Amino acid sequence: MLKGKIKFIVAIVVIALTVSYLVYGGVKDTMVYYLTVEELKAQIPEVYESRVRVSGTVVPGSIIKENNGSLEFQITDGMQTIDVQYEGIIPDIFADDVEAVVEGEYTKNDVFEADTLLAKCPTKYESTDSLYENKEASY
Repeated sequence: MLKGKIKFIVAIVVIALTVSYLVYGGVKDTMVYYLTVEELKAQIPEVYESRVRVSGTVVPGSIIKENNGSLEFQITDGMQTIDVQYEGIIPDIFADDVEAVVEGEYTKNDVFEADTLLAKCPTKYESTDSLYENKEASY
């Protein structure tokens, strides 16, 4: 009877360790870490030709759409700015002053060549109380 309990406990421990390992591996692989523009520039020259993600706000007036479908723009973190070249699908919400995350390589000519472009959706919520107040005021 004691052998049966020990086998059961060992089996439970093995299963728990296996599940823990799988959860850790899954979370580790899906963690999204990105640098600010200032952090990227602080890592020069080690960052050249390395695959990185950088986050920043699109500088107003810097977006240039080329005839071949490529896109050039600048992003800033408020401290420093980098030039970005991107070729691919442009998110619908991509515009001036939108927070963007680019993934690719920072080249030695100080241009970030991105192959992934994500634009963060600006979320502005209004409380339901203010919605009702605005409706009542309009009647």
